[in-house]
Amino acid sequence: MQVFRQGWWLFGLGVCSLPLAFLLCGCPDTASSGLPAAVPVETIHIPSLDVVLPARTASLDRKLVPECSGFAASRRYPGVIWTLSDSGNPNVIVAIQADGSVVKPASSGAGYKGITVSGVRNVDWEALALDANGELIIGNIGNNLSNRKDLSFLAFPEPDPRVATQVKPREIKVRYADQTDFPDRKKRYDCEAMFIWNGKVYVLTKRWSDTWTVLYRLDIQADGTGLFMPVTSFNSHGLVTDAAISPDGRLLAILTYHGIWAFVLPTAGSNPLNGEALYRPLQFPLKSWQVEALAFSDNDHLLIGSEEGDLYTLEVSRLAKV
Repeated sequence: MQVFRQGWWLFGLGVCSLPLAFLLCGCPDTASSGLPAAVPVETIHIPSLDVVLPARTASLDRKLVPECSGFAASRRYPGVIWTLSDSGNPNVIVAIQADGSVVKPASSGAGYKGITVSGVRNVDWEALALDANGELIIGNIGNNLSNRKDLSFLAFPEPDPRVATQVKPREIKVRYADQTDFPDRKKRYDCEAMFIWNGKVYVLTKRWSDTWTVLYRLDIQADGTGLFMPVTSFNSHGLVTDAAISPDGRLLAILTYHGIWAFVLPTAGSNPLNGEALYRPLQFPLKSWQVEALAFSDNDHLLIGSEEGDLYTLEVSRLAKV
């Protein structure tokens, strides 16, 4: 997320020092949100809640991960969490552990630069997810100006981080079913959050014009491309930056710059936001407020990463029902 770095750093100075009241006022109602008419709206009321300062537990090597922009916790390799950096950075993925240490081949030495994703460019990689077949998926879906027509997913079998130095992806071109203007003047089609539920890829938008987010489901078309179909929307009271599902499959967590949501996943249906909702407003240090990566380190703990390289831990029990 480089385009608005300076402006959002200044924004962060103000937001991080303001109380929760700022987050709850001035947010658009459904009539002024600019949502497409076909998108259902979830109404979630947030009570007055104490702001939590997550514990800083570790830091990343900024030379290896210059701008941490997404996490995906491995199922195949216990303790491994995949991460990447966004636009303008090398086309690599890096395996880390919750303490910030790097998982790499023993023979790699001090010059290790990560696992190269060959044949592609890091246009704006903003999300990671793992599917049930063991494929790691990169979301090349960053779209600050809502003007891109080259959005895509890059998919490949999850590599062994202690052996692999390169992977070769297949590319799936994707687009939004309801976007007709390029650029969209309200900047409603940026996206940094992706997860996989019941065999389907879902994304949540980061809308620069307001604090609503739209949940889209990816439907594969006859020509092999992907179409994002709107499922629902809700006011996230912040810009959505990542999402993750707990190892036991019970919770979907959604991160914003200002807080974290969790939804108890339903046992039926196609809307993962149908279940009970939990929330907690968060506050991060002024020098490390740009939190854009989220994963469950286990069922009871969330790992949060900032672009500035800091890692934070938050207990799921700190979230409150809303």
